[in-house]
Amino acid sequence: MRENLSVCFQMNELGELKHFLGLEVDCTKQGLFLCQQKYARDLLERFGMLDCKPFSIPMEPNGKMCAHEGKDLEDASMYRLIVGTLIYFTLTHPDISYAVGVMNRYMKNPKKSHLEVKGENCKLVGYCDANYASDHDTRRSTTGYMFMLGSGIISWCSKRQSSVSLSTIEAEYRAAAMEA
Repeated sequence: MRENLSVCFQMNELGELKHFLGLEVDCTKQGLFLCQQKYARDLLERFGMLDCKPFSIPMEPNGKMCAHEGKDLEDASMYRLIVGTLIYFTLTHPDISYAVGVMNRYMKNPKKSHLEVKGENCKLVGYCDANYASDHDTRRSTTGYMFMLGSGIISWCSKRQSSVSLSTIEAEYRAAAMEA
């Protein structure tokens, strides 16, 4: 295949892939592993947060944010830059997706459902959740889902529902019926 590509494109052999676009790549007999440890450290250094105290959760569970509260930023470009870099960081850290999604909303001024399918050599597990009326400004609920094949996450999403749910049951129904 390499020979076919070299006919059409100028190519250089750079060896085994170790780093690519902020990802550290490790290919072993068990599989391909992606890590963003250096990217995370570079982010902390870039934004002057190397000495910050770490937290076990990315966002206060019952915290409420409102668009009409707080102070306006003098320069929102730094906020957008931080949120944008965190969106890319969710590639290997989907656990911060909800918090980053909430913060992303402001750039633009729990019950659980469970699905499990077992195969011969692997198990597909899916979860979905809705946080009833969690957006303080629009009163819309937040829906999220995650699918795992074996121990790895293969698909996930967290987003605000398109309309207001009138009850927790309706929010849960919308979460279960959400299209990917």
